[in-house]
Amino acid sequence: MILAQSVIGNINADAKLNDEYKMMCKNDLCEKIRISRLESQRARMRKKTDKGTDVGIQLAAGTIIRNGDVILLEKGKMILVEIEPELVAAIQLQGHSTDHDLFELTVKIGHALGNLHRPIRIEGHKISLPIQDDSEINMLNSLFAPISDHLKITKEMQVFKPDSGMEGHEH
Repeated sequence: MILAQSVIGNINADAKLNDEYKMMCKNDLCEKIRISRLESQRARMRKKTDKGTDVGIQLAAGTIIRNGDVILLEKGKMILVEIEPELVAAIQLQGHSTDHDLFELTVKIGHALGNLHRPIRIEGHKISLPIQDDSEINMLNSLFAPISDHLKITKEMQVFKPDSGMEGHEH
């Protein structure tokens, strides 16, 4: 078993590491571990790579693994982490007429989502949050029924990354 005790870097944030990743993949020297977003918050776990390598991960408490993190880099091997895509609800703000309407709408959305204790991601006028199954789309439609003329709620599969400080606590 290989023991990984730190994150070396991230191929999505470090151009040099990304170049090395591409070269390692081209030479079939790159292995990947797939984990869920919830597992990414664990400091200790044991996983197998896509090529069968047994890897123990033992990171400092509080470390959150990100999609594209490299946890091993040797001359003949690179191991990186892929976060599995998950089902998310996407709430898209639609037509609003005044600043007052927008303010009221965002306060109501914030209050309702805050009560769900879910992590969120905000991109433009779209709010994304993880869900477990399709029935939660119906729950969100019911929750936002009074303001439904201003929202479009859909589901998507994506590698969900909460905004910094918006991790929430799921229960």
